[in-house]
Amino acid sequence: MATLQLQAEPRTLVGRKVRQLRTQGIVPVVVYGAIDKPTNLQVLARDLELTIRGGGGSQLIQVNVENGETHNVLLRDLQRHPVRHHIMHADLYAISMREKQQVTVPLVSINEPEAMEAGLMILQALEQVEIEALPSAIPASIEIDITDLTLENSITVATLPVIDGVEYLTDPDETVFTMLATRVEEDAEEVLEGEEVTDGAEPEVLSKGKQDEEDAEGEG
Repeated sequence: MATLQLQAEPRTLVGRKVRQLRTQGIVPVVVYGAIDKPTNLQVLARDLELTIRGGGGSQLIQVNVENGETHNVLLRDLQRHPVRHHIMHADLYAISMREKQQVTVPLVSINEPEAMEAGLMILQALEQVEIEALPSAIPASIEIDITDLTLENSITVATLPVIDGVEYLTDPDETVFTMLATRVEEDAEEVLEGEEVTDGAEPEVLSKGKQDEEDAEGEG
């Protein structure tokens, strides 16, 4: 599995001064964990965004520093601007390549259910799953074949694909994908509408009968 690469430079600006970096398209980051002491670095915002899109939200990232240092890290925290959504800061956790890590990995469906037809819909109940694996074995995402998905046959964590070196930690009984029938709601609405029409017609019949009785009494 290819390791993601991210180029970085040592950072001297700290505190409020990092605003100067952000105006230049640079993101301040901190590397901590399996290193002697936390290290302040800076990376290009566009490079960090591309790394995250490529699986860096869960996958191993190799940070290559300009001074020759290299850190194997996992993304631990990402701060974005509340309005513009650009990255403002990132915490990178340095790890040992010989120690298993617990991370969450996104779940992605592939193919289409053979039982799919009008009136049915697919619901993804679980967007990501927690796993444990060595850093080099952590996948960017887990692909799930939903070909056999039916109304009676849901996909749970227990039926996720076996991946060498990966252990699922999420409850095996938790549902990942399920199929629902949308016609049930439509039929129920039609029934309710029919009941409303019937209920609205009854007073007219009763009223008419009462009036006939009064007319009959008047004639007598």
